[in-house]
Amino acid sequence: MHRFFVPPEWLAGRNVGDEVHLAGPVARQLARVLRARPGEHIALLDDTGWAVEAVLQALAPGAATARIVSRTIPPTEPRLELTLYQALPKHRKFDWILQKGTELGVSTFVPLITRHSDVRRGERSPDHKVERWQRILGEAAEQSGRTRRPRVLGVQAFEEACEAPPEGVLALMPYEGEQEQSLAAVLQRHAAAPPRGVRLYIGPEGGYDPQEVAWARDRGVERVSLGPRILRAETAALAAVAIVLYALGDAAS
Repeated sequence: MHRFFVPPEWLAGRNVGDEVHLAGPVARQLARVLRARPGEHIALLDDTGWAVEAVLQALAPGAATARIVSRTIPPTEPRLELTLYQALPKHRKFDWILQKGTELGVSTFVPLITRHSDVRRGERSPDHKVERWQRILGEAAEQSGRTRRPRVLGVQAFEEACEAPPEGVLALMPYEGEQEQSLAAVLQRHAAAPPRGVRLYIGPEGGYDPQEVAWARDRGVERVSLGPRILRAETAALAAVAIVLYALGDAAS
């Protein structure tokens, strides 16, 4: 069954048996790309956690109608609010991190510029990239069965984004220079009383500058190790996300 994120107003106040009018890209994809037919079932999502199953009634290239047959709240959204602060990697590796991070259960992505980032300063707040990133998040959320699309914020400088976490939120920095505590050990300490949120600060290919590490430490961000091997930035991001969600989220259930 194909899944589509739609504007909340399309589904507002509508219940089982009601008709939904579809337009724009959703209607075009149904008619021209998927070549859907009346009688086929689709899932409509409005970022509220609800999944609305509907059966198509009529289709045209620019408009379609469907009738609601069920409304459910699938248990696909993670219990843990996980924010990934990711130093922008080269090329389009961040696109891949967005896609796979969404599949794993990241709630919010914050792209960073650090001292060792291989990104030009003039590329801060690239609106055209944010639009592409949002499209990637939507497609990944549809594919992975999520009912809410993660957020992606505009590009921020590390010092702007790295601040003391609010109470109940754990802030962690995987760092190749950390020798004393592993990510798994830190998470185990919090397993009995899990935090409501986790912030992960993943550095660039060149690693964090020592001054950035000190800046984070002074703001309550804990350094952790991901093991004895040096990981690429994109590998470190997804490994850390998977470990956190396994230890504190719903991946272990």
